[in-house]
Order: sequence, then C-alpha cells, then structure tokens
Amino acid sequence: MNKAKLDKLKEHLNHADVSKRRQAASMLGEGGECAIYPLIKALFDSSLAVQDSAAQSLIKIGTEAVAYMTIPVLRKEASQRNAALLILKDLGEISVPFLYDLLTDSDDDMRKFAVDLLGDIRTGVDYKLLVPMLKDENANVRAATCRSLGLLNIKETVRYLEEALSDEEEWVAFTALEALGTMEREEAVASISNLCNSPSQVLKFAAFETLGRIPSKQSREAIIECTLNTDPITKSVAVKSLVKLGIEPEMGFLAQDLREMLSSDDWEDKLAAISGLTIIKDKDSLYNLLDLAGSLDTSNPENEEHVAIIKDAVVKIADCPTLLCLLDYNGFKFRGMAILLETLGKLKCVEAVAPLVTLLRRSSLRDIRREAAQSLVEIADESCVEPLIEALSDDDGHVRKQSIYALRKLKAKKAFLPILELISRETYEDVVDEGVKALLSMDSSKFLHKASSYPDNFKIYIAKYTQELELLLDLSKDNSKNVKIAAVSRLGSFNLSGAFDRLGELLEDPDVELRRSAAMTLNQNAVFIEGLLRAVKDNDMWVRFYALKSLAASKGDEFTGVLTEALNDHENLVIMGAIDALASLGGHVAYEALYPLKDHTDDALRQRIEEVLSAL
Repeated sequence: MNKAKLDKLKEHLNHADVSKRRQAASMLGEGGECAIYPLIKALFDSSLAVQDSAAQSLIKIGTEAVAYMTIPVLRKEASQRNAALLILKDLGEISVPFLYDLLTDSDDDMRKFAVDLLGDIRTGVDYKLLVPMLKDENANVRAATCRSLGLLNIKETVRYLEEALSDEEEWVAFTALEALGTMEREEAVASISNLCNSPSQVLKFAAFETLGRIPSKQSREAIIECTLNTDPITKSVAVKSLVKLGIEPEMGFLAQDLREMLSSDDWEDKLAAISGLTIIKDKDSLYNLLDLAGSLDTSNPENEEHVAIIKDAVVKIADCPTLLCLLDYNGFKFRGMAILLETLGKLKCVEAVAPLVTLLRRSSLRDIRREAAQSLVEIADESCVEPLIEALSDDDGHVRKQSIYALRKLKAKKAFLPILELISRETYEDVVDEGVKALLSMDSSKFLHKASSYPDNFKIYIAKYTQELELLLDLSKDNSKNVKIAAVSRLGSFNLSGAFDRLGELLEDPDVELRRSAAMTLNQNAVFIEGLLRAVKDNDMWVRFYALKSLAASKGDEFTGVLTEALNDHENLVIMGAIDALASLGGHVAYEALYPLKDHTDDALRQRIEEVLSAL
C-alpha cells in the first residue's frame, strides 16, 4: 500500500460516517506495520463495528509488533480488553513471549489474562513457566493455571494438578478436577477417588464426574468402590459415570440404582439408566420401562424418540416368561401395554398366542386389538388363524384390515371365503384393497375366475396387484373407465409386446383420458411404439405432451425432427415438453433446434431455452 493511500485511510478513521471508518479500518489490514498504531487507536472507536474491523486487521497483519502493541490494551476498558484478548489469542505463538512477561505483573487480572491466553494458545507454550502460577497468591490465577495446564495436557503436570486438589479454595480444587478430566490421565485416578469421600458435596460430585471422563479399568474400579460407600444423592452421579465408562453384563449389583435413576426428572439420567439396564439385562426393570413409556406424552415430538429407545431396550432385555407375567398386570397405560404386545410378537412368543387372542376378542381398546393382531402375525402360529377370522367381524375397520393382513402373512387359505364375504360388504376402501391383495395371495385362480362379475372397486384393486397379463388386457376393455385406466397404468410394467400393442390401440381411443393414461404409461416405462408418432399430433395437449416425453424417454435420436416440429405447437405446455425432450436427447442437433428460439417472446420458454442451451 502506498503512502498516499495509507494516509487517506488513516484520515478516514476519523470520519464522522461510521461506515467510512469501518471500511478504512478493514482496508488498513493491507497496510503492514505502518498501520498498526492507527488500528490500535481504532480499537477505542465508539462503534463496535469499527473496533471489530480494527481487531481483524491487526490479526491479519499478525506480526510481533502487533502483539507487543496490543499488550497494553489489556489494561483498558472491557471493550478494548476483550478485543486485545481476541487479537493475542488469534496471533497464537507470536504472542507467547510477551505473555510470559505478564506472569509476574503486579496486577492480578493481568496475570490471569496471561495464564488464560497461554492455555488457549497452547502452541509453543513452556509449561514449566506456568507451574509456579499454581502457588500464586490470587485464587483466580491458580484456578486459571489449572485450566490452562489441563488444556496443555502434558503428563509432567499431573502431579502438580494432584497437589492443587487440596487447594484451600474449593473451586480451585474443582478446576483442577476439571483439568484432570480434560487430560483423561489414568495416573490421577487415585488422587481423584480420594475426593469421592470429601466433606464437600461439590467436590464429591465433580470427582465422580471426572472419574467418568477417564476411560480406564482403574477409574471404573474406583467408581465401583466409591459407589458402595457414598450417599444416595451422589450415587446417581457415580452410576451415571460408570455407565459412561461402560459397565459389564455381570454388574447386576447396579440394577436397583439404575431403576431408581429411571424416576429422575432429568432425561440424561433416564437414558443413562436405560443404557445400563440394557447391558445387564435386568428383567426386573421391564415393569419400570413399560410404565415409563406409558406415562409419556407423545404430543411432545421429543418423547417419540424416547419411546423408540425404550422399545429397543425392552426387546433386548425381555424374554417370553417375564413378558407373559407382566401381561396379567392391568395397570399399564396404553402405550406401555402396546409395547409389551409388540415385543411378544418380535420375540415370537408362541406361549402368548392364547392371551393375545383373548385381547383381540375382548379388549375394549381398538389400538390394543390392533397390536394383538399384529403380534399374532409376527408369531405366525397356525393357532392364530381362527381368532383372526373371528376378528374380521370386529367393529373397527383398522382391526379388520390388520386381521386380513395377518391372515395373508399366515397364508391361511381357510380365511379365503370369510375375507371375500367381508370385502363384499366392506365400506372402507383400504380394507377392500387389503382384502383383494390377500385373496390374490391365497388363491388367485379361485379369486379371479369370477373377476368379470366383481364390482368396479374389486376390479381396480385386481388391476393394481394381478400378475396375469391376459386378465389385465381384459380389464383394459372393461365397461368402467376407472377400471380401464387402472389396468392401463399397469400394462407398461409387463414389458411384453401384447401389453404395448394394447397401449398403442388406446392411444387412438376416442376417450381422451384413456389416451393420456396410455401415453403416460409408455413414458414411465420408456417404450417406443409407432402410435406415439401419431399421438404427438393428438388434439389433446396432454396426450401430445406425454407422447413427446415418451419419445424422448425411448432415447431415439431419429425423433429429433418430430421434437423440433413440436416447438411450433400452439400450446406452451407442449413446447416446454419438446424443449425438455430435446434437452434429454442432447447433442448438436438439439442445440441447432433450440438456438433459433433463444429470443422467444414468452419469458418462461425463453428462460428454459437459455438454461438448456447453456447445458448442451
């Protein structure tokens, strides 16, 4: 930066306009060491924005001179002091020698700032110069030294931090514990565990938490020993730390403590307890877990996640005999009981079939009957079939649908007629849908030999699920247009000439909806037939649109001329379809077709053409 510009920027630092001062402070970052002093002065500007720009510029210059001239700012007002702390920290190792000088300063605050910064900078810091600060007369400085030594994480400082655990000021000892936890030093475990019996409740809590942050066998054993003798209040902290370190399946002696943690108001404690109970597989906790799940308000989105965690824990802990015993307990709220039934199904507890059938038949709660039916599906025992057939007459449509689903999964052919009778009088379409699917699965030939006599909704679901092309072709000629459209939408998936021939016929059907459906089906399956070339001239714009997309989807370069001609269509939708079709084919021919339209009068078309041309 030349002198004239530098002088002008310095002058602007005194401008009445804040934005000009901020801009000048920012640009002086390119001014080298000649800009340091004016920027230091700018740290005292009345505008925080100017102060911040000056600080960033000083960091950008980043020389020893900046560190040297920033140190005195630490003694100023809070705003300037904070800026100086930021600058010195971001300068990093360059600041370190100047901070050492402050360790013997007569001002307590300056010694503390220096210690804090040395811990934050870390790089190039000599810990030996920090250790004596643990004996500083000011407790704030001693605590800051503990923190910084923890951040430096040097093995040789552990013994000094252990000594600090007996500092006359409780919170200095607390900071030493924090530092040892940060360092995760196993050699400090013995000293830390001594504080588990401290008369200070704060230090006891901190000691247990610190041990939980040191991943070692020694710290785990120390926590276990301390847990046996500590008071109930700190015991939960100890157990939580133990869970963090990882408990073993044989630590069943923790079960009672973990169960008590489940009643904590803190979800962190609850989750730690659930994790521990899962590891030791404490079956006595199943009641507590199901009761907890039942008590949750699921209108709170966070509780959905908690319910999922409890479900997972119950499945991992439970066995069939324990769950069957709990099934006799009537005190569970709905969600707890639902998880219990679901788990019986997941564990495929055949012994649970009878009680589940009883619930399916007699429970007054619709959701419990549904869960019972679902569990019977999971267990998949033949003895479930009769009760499930009975459930087809349940008053609740969801239970009927779930029962049909269960019978389909069980492939229970004896349920064929009951299901057929049910869906013949069923008022809910989703139940009919499930019923048709079940009947096709159980005995498709028996179900389909009377297909022509079925009501339209049966035929629509048959078209949706059948794997018989001939039947689908017949349905595509049904008297009902809705049935025809349902059949047409499936024809493409067969990928057979008979299906495509029929779609070609439908492209010339007098009914416009059928022509559209045929064109859409061909598009979805990327199939070309001769009828598409005629369909691009259809009098319906949607038929033309889908026909163009079908031609493009078939990836035939020979159709470029047809697509180019469609650019002259009188409907913008069709032109847009032609543009997209040409874009998908790509190549020089597509570019030449679209380029003459780059100045199209329609904004949307012109914008799309520009996008395609730039991509080709």
